[in-house]
Amino acid sequence: MIEFEFQIFCRDVDTSDESFLDRLYEVGCDDATVFFKDGYVCLDFSRESDSAESAVISAIKDFERAGIGGSIERVEPEDLASLAEIAKRVGVTRASLQKYARGESKVGKDFPLPIQNISASRRELFSTSAVMNWMLQKQRASIPTERVELFRTIAKTNQALTVTKAQSDKDVIRLVGQLTTLKTVQRKRA
Repeated sequence: MIEFEFQIFCRDVDTSDESFLDRLYEVGCDDATVFFKDGYVCLDFSRESDSAESAVISAIKDFERAGIGGSIERVEPEDLASLAEIAKRVGVTRASLQKYARGESKVGKDFPLPIQNISASRRELFSTSAVMNWMLQKQRASIPTERVELFRTIAKTNQALTVTKAQSDKDVIRLVGQLTTLKTVQRKRA
């Protein structure tokens, strides 16, 4: 068994009486610390499991079984991060990651591209799991495979949560219908 550490951010949880904590504990969330942040009820898990996916999914199912209302917004630590944050997560310097990202190294020619830009600051966000995979392939860091698996699982879980929520949005469904016929979108999905 491997211990995975992650947080689940929930909104609209009925916290009017403190029995919600007992119910979480009784259904199996005894490996989580509950805290409040920015209007969210957060469960900070340290869960043992055979895989990151089973750890995260079982925590989400346990939250659901507690019957305390609310919905799960996201799982953290978020896969998308700045190079500075990824450097901390991996245990290397920010300067080395920037060098690879700019292509200023023979090794960095195929460094993962940014996933997103924060427009106001022009700060680029990268996939932590993609950078970790690249660093492992290039032998630039020693990262436990379960850590890479956790970030990949969190990224996929957050995508699944977004898709699940979007299924009830008529505008999103309409746009998906329009986009799935485009060859450039189909190529990217493949």
